[in-house]
Amino acid sequence: MASERTRALLWAGSLLVEIARDKALPLQLRRRAATIARHFPTEEDVEWLAASIKDSVLSIPLASPKQALPEPDDWNFEPLRHSTRLSWPDDL
Repeated sequence: MASERTRALLWAGSLLVEIARDKALPLQLRRRAATIARHFPTEEDVEWLAASIKDSVLSIPLASPKQALPEPDDWNFEPLRHSTRLSWPDDL
């Protein structure tokens, strides 16, 4: 369903942020997560895509993030956004 597809994209982006920031994880894994996150769709990108492809018959539908996510009290993650700043992970 469109809402489940949107939710999966937002949660995957959030997971990339968590991995990139978790100093308990290996450096190589954190760097890979940061690299992928730079090219992964943000919450704003998903919102734009959902609105843009809504009427297209050749697309896989997405729901608006506001429609797809449960109430904020029911989840605890920070979605990947344009404003998310991930520094390049290092062990210093």
